[in-house]
Amino acid sequence: MNLLLISTLVLCALLMMTFFCHHTLYRIKYTSFFSDSNEPLSDAFKYKGASFSFVLLLNATVIISVIAAYSYLGRHNDIDLARSDINVDYLLAAEINKARRQANEQPNNKAVLMGLARVSMDGGLYLEAIDALDELLVYMDDDAEVIGLKATALYYKNHRSMTSDVKLLTQSALALYKQEFNTRVLLANDAYINHDYKLAINHWQILLDNTKQPFNRNAIEFAINNAQKHLIAKK
Repeated sequence: MNLLLISTLVLCALLMMTFFCHHTLYRIKYTSFFSDSNEPLSDAFKYKGASFSFVLLLNATVIISVIAAYSYLGRHNDIDLARSDINVDYLLAAEINKARRQANEQPNNKAVLMGLARVSMDGGLYLEAIDALDELLVYMDDDAEVIGLKATALYYKNHRSMTSDVKLLTQSALALYKQEFNTRVLLANDAYINHDYKLAINHWQILLDNTKQPFNRNAIEFAINNAQKHLIAKK
């Protein structure tokens, strides 16, 4: 977000500079204060041609800057790839650092380590999330919620690939609690992006029977309705 704001300000400054130079180069020589009535006509044309070239160069600079900024900042199609990015937004980086400190202070606290795992995943730091969840599993018995979140982190670490390790983790989580939130959401989303809408709906409907974990039921019902529309459209 900061990079976007800075780029926008730079582009605006370049654009204002262009207009300012255009006004200056074309007008200042011809005002009553600066103009010389004895200036040869040929010199005026030379000056006008040089100023036009300079303004053209400035415009080209602005256009190239806009294209360059868009190529770096405007790649909206990459949002769904869930790729790791070491250039984490500073606010998110602050949250990750805070979660790390809390984890160091309370290494046996499930809520703290789960928080570290979730915020690490938000920043694309999937390995760190997995390490936090593994550490949590050492201090406690098998927990469906933790295992399901670990499966999710491993899934996104592998670029949304349902590997054998991910499948094994999902099976372990569901064996402990059939309606586990993280696991059902993971399986439903994977089915949805692979256009298996019937399977996605099945996972979401099972999730609605979950009475142990809080979640947005309206969002799940909306996802089910959306998948049903796609299912009807395929027929």
